[in-house]
Amino acid sequence: MKKAIYHPNLGLFGGGEALCAKIAEIVGEVDILTKDDVKKEELEGFFDVNLRKANLVRLKTVLGPHSAQSSILLRASYPLLEKYDLVIDTCTNGWFDRKLKAKTFCYVHFPQFQKNKPLTRPLMKHLVIQPESAFKYDKIVCNSRFTQDALKRYGVSADIIYPPVATSRIKPGKKDDLIVSIGRFTYEKKHEVMIDAFRQMGAKGWKLVLVGAFRDEALYKKEYLSMLKEKAKGLDIEFMLNVPHPEVIKILQKAKIYWHARGYGEKGEEEHESFGMTTVEAMAAGCIPVVIHLGAQPEIIGKAGFLWETPEELGAITEKIISGYRANPAIVKRA
Repeated sequence: MKKAIYHPNLGLFGGGEALCAKIAEIVGEVDILTKDDVKKEELEGFFDVNLRKANLVRLKTVLGPHSAQSSILLRASYPLLEKYDLVIDTCTNGWFDRKLKAKTFCYVHFPQFQKNKPLTRPLMKHLVIQPESAFKYDKIVCNSRFTQDALKRYGVSADIIYPPVATSRIKPGKKDDLIVSIGRFTYEKKHEVMIDAFRQMGAKGWKLVLVGAFRDEALYKKEYLSMLKEKAKGLDIEFMLNVPHPEVIKILQKAKIYWHARGYGEKGEEEHESFGMTTVEAMAAGCIPVVIHLGAQPEIIGKAGFLWETPEELGAITEKIISGYRANPAIVKRA
């Protein structure tokens, strides 16, 4: 059986790419179709997976309006995908608008479709895949109840399969006075909100560690990272870029508190965290999660952490944890 995983944006090195790499490890002999120039060794080192039996297949470059390129690329890839017996889509979140001869399986992180400006909508409607023509798969699954509910609004039924997180292999270590947040250095992760909250707290003796990918890709903006570093001046904040997954776990094992802020100030659900693998890893490592009350974060932590809605709440909750940590170290058991 010839198997393929369709994941054009493999070079982003985020949670979706972690899932893609893990599925490839499980499936074994599989072609990973991507437009990005990445090496298998990079993926193995960064995500701590074994891709010995997998092959990376580079998709051809397509031309067209920037906002339509993902749709054009997918449609141009259909002839290649037809050569496989099984196709797993871990990237488009449901965009397949053609039923392939192959068995098709889609893992939806959150359904998102291109929003066109009014002036270009008539033209772009023919170039950009629309939700009414999408979701042409044999099986669709998703990552959370939050995403499942969003799919229902498109009339799509999907079972939930939570992303694989090896919690049994993650144990708390000797804890330091560290607050950690993990997420690629892109705008939607809201690092600036956490930096501002940390400044307002004035948590003497505590350190904020921001860990995440920063790659040479269009999604990553150097000016955003520069702004964050400028904002963090004078504070005990450390930026750790492109840290391999085993090292990320070691950092979490040392940390006492985990922060998550994606979605703050954003009205659209597509900007909220639809799962959050690092939140699960942080809890397994014994961190107390203090995460935003949006997306799937409440679903993940249940009663094992704290939710915030404003930066002031983020700081206030964290200060209470810090002040009570030494008096009651057992608080960590809530995570």
